[in-house]
Amino acid sequence: MKSIKKTEKLTSQVFEQLKDQIITGKWEPGYKIPSENKLSEILNVSRITIREALQALVVLDLLEKKRGKGTFVKHSFTDSFISSLLPLIQFDRSQAAYMHEYRKIVEIGSIELVVDRASLEDIQRLKNILKEMERYKQNNLEKFAFEDLNFHLALSQITKNPIIIRANFVIKDFFRNHMIRIVEAMGTEPGLYYHEKIINAIKNRDKKEAKQLMKKHLENNEKYLHLYL
Repeated sequence: MKSIKKTEKLTSQVFEQLKDQIITGKWEPGYKIPSENKLSEILNVSRITIREALQALVVLDLLEKKRGKGTFVKHSFTDSFISSLLPLIQFDRSQAAYMHEYRKIVEIGSIELVVDRASLEDIQRLKNILKEMERYKQNNLEKFAFEDLNFHLALSQITKNPIIIRANFVIKDFFRNHMIRIVEAMGTEPGLYYHEKIINAIKNRDKKEAKQLMKKHLENNEKYLHLYL
């Protein structure tokens, strides 16, 4: 592992480095990972950042915390799960419509779980991501698209459903490329508009409104698919 670059999103960088330790087998099943203090020292970031990244890996079922003992790589984890799904994400640009079909099924179908399970902290996290999107809307489409992706990945994490979370984790790289091309074709305003409305629906615990908004959001995106197919 190496020291984190302060110019990039800290938690994401830490998450990727720790995840790589597991995926590559450097941390084998059953391995007790370094303490938060030690990881904070190695990566040169705060303990809060380390804790957030570790929690994401726990949610993905790659790590487990044992009270009074520490955090361990799950024995049940094997790279066969990810390897078995990798052929599915070797899409070329002409198959982007398949990604959109997946999003319509999963994101519209799971938004009610988000409304049910979102904590006040989860809602604040979505608001923070929206602020980052606002920040980059005029001067950096790639970073805007990255935050757009973070918004949708955050929604999947808020479902607390490990299958949904893992599926999006596996296809994240293709998802990112898909998002960049959609933003390039569509611009930034639709994403900002719908994301703000979706946050409000979640805050108001309005499942019907949240579902309708997600459906309209993805239907609007669909209009621009032909521009990069």
